[in-house]
Amino acid sequence: MSGRPLLRLSMPAEPASLKPLRDALCGQLDRLGVERTLRDRLKLVLDEAAANVIRHAYRDCSPGRIELTVERRRGLLRIRLRDEAPPVDPGCVRPRDLDECRPGGLGVNFIDATMDGWRLRPLRRGRGNVLTMVKRLAAAGEDA
Repeated sequence: MSGRPLLRLSMPAEPASLKPLRDALCGQLDRLGVERTLRDRLKLVLDEAAANVIRHAYRDCSPGRIELTVERRRGLLRIRLRDEAPPVDPGCVRPRDLDECRPGGLGVNFIDATMDGWRLRPLRRGRGNVLTMVKRLAAAGEDA
């Protein structure tokens, strides 16, 4: 997907940035006419993904920035989070076993349940990661 992003934000990778990220995504999804239930699930997915970046990727280093980019093309919504944290091994990011009875740790499960696909990759320059999540939107709202 290429073209002009619908939304691009860069914020400090800190918990106070989660609400502005959620609000910006919701506003954009409302402008696109995304159904409320799906909008709220996408908001939850973004919140979980961004919180994981803040909590885990930046865990052992000084906080940096987190960048949100949202694009839409041919009925696909792409949400991308980019950070400046040390590279994360994508093989270590998996959904939790839901048979484990413990609080938290469900972010990847929410992403799996909501998105049509996602990919985490470390950046080549040795610093930073990009999480790309894709969701097919209803056919009625597709654009060319």
